[in-house]
Amino acid sequence: MAVVCVVSPDDIPLCRVRGDTYADQFTIRSDTGVAVNITGFSFTLTVDPSDAPTDALGNLFQLTGTVTNGLGGVVEFAPSAIQADQLPGSYFYDIQMIDGGAAIRTIINGDYEISQDITK
Repeated sequence: MAVVCVVSPDDIPLCRVRGDTYADQFTIRSDTGVAVNITGFSFTLTVDPSDAPTDALGNLFQLTGTVTNGLGGVVEFAPSAIQADQLPGSYFYDIQMIDGGAAIRTIINGDYEISQDITK
């Protein structure tokens, strides 16, 4: 059974305003639409200026996911204030899922847009 990622809400590319620290929420589903039990899994979201980085040195930041509903397949990524304070621009991201056996699967990738905030 293939695993796909359904974003809630359906905003791809990911867009956020500089300084915002709310969590982006993802629901992991099978190819039949059933939520995958992700209890015991870990997740990493990485943002980079390049869509094909050769190493991790240029990463803008990396977030560890918080599984908020393992049975429902829900994981969230919330940047800290420091991580959210980035120059507005176009970047790239991917999310890796690591199962209990340490097998890594990249489940989604795409554009990551940061727009300028007004309130300081």
